[in-house]
Amino acid sequence: MILLLRLEMRVKENSEDIGRCGCGRRDYCDGSHGLTEAQWQQVVAKEREAAQEVAKSTGQE
Repeated sequence: MILLLRLEMRVKENSEDIGRCGCGRRDYCDGSHGLTEAQWQQVVAKEREAAQEVAKSTGQE
C-alpha cells in the first residue's frame, strides 16, 4: 500500500514519470528493481556483451 502511494505522489509531481521505475536502474519498469545488486550486475554485463556483438557484426566498433 505504501509503495502505491509513493508512485502516486511521484506521478502527481511529474506526469512524465508514468511507467518509469523509481529504482533508477532503467527509464522504464521491467522488474529489475527486484534483483539483488549481484543479479543486476550480471544483467548489465550480458547487455553490454550483446551490444558489443551487435557493434562488431555491423562494423560499428
